[in-house]
Amino acid sequence: MSEITSKEKIMRAASELFYYNGFKGTSTRAITDKANVNVSLISYYFKNKQGLLEQMTVDYYESYLELVEVLMQQYQPLNSHNFYHVIEEIIHYKERHFQFTCFIQRELSLDNIFIRELFSTYVAKETYYLKTIAEQITSHYQFNEMKREAFYLQFKSLINAPFTYGNEWKKSYDWDDSRKVFVNAYIDVLKKWFI
Repeated sequence: MSEITSKEKIMRAASELFYYNGFKGTSTRAITDKANVNVSLISYYFKNKQGLLEQMTVDYYESYLELVEVLMQQYQPLNSHNFYHVIEEIIHYKERHFQFTCFIQRELSLDNIFIRELFSTYVAKETYYLKTIAEQITSHYQFNEMKREAFYLQFKSLINAPFTYGNEWKKSYDWDDSRKVFVNAYIDVLKKWFI
């Protein structure tokens, strides 16, 4: 197993601190202290705290959207059974990046122009993919445009709910495998919504 690089330590520390304190509430010094690295490494790897967030956002969304794109190609034609696999993979990706996913969900709900601009391209692409998935699955039913839109909103809301309300279920499920158990239980219940 390879050793964690200083760059990875910084990104992990930043993810945790952004989760707990938000972007504005996290200092560069706090990140490097948490990562146990020299403060100059932020400048070396990322230029500044904003550059660090930009890199983390690119890494997160590029991997996430690539996964969704692969799933859309892999599970064609999209039927109910395949749809459940897509849901499962998306939620597991978000769970593996729990703190940053929660941070993104929270920041998108705030009136923060920088964050909205940073995420806007990726959120637009995610919206396109999720709407395409929703349209494909609802095409098997006699849904009018309004029902399709309602289905899409429920679909997107339900896959993001554990990360929008992460603090509510964090109390019962610590940062170990019990969180994965909860996510698996959540997916099982979620599938029943779409039956």
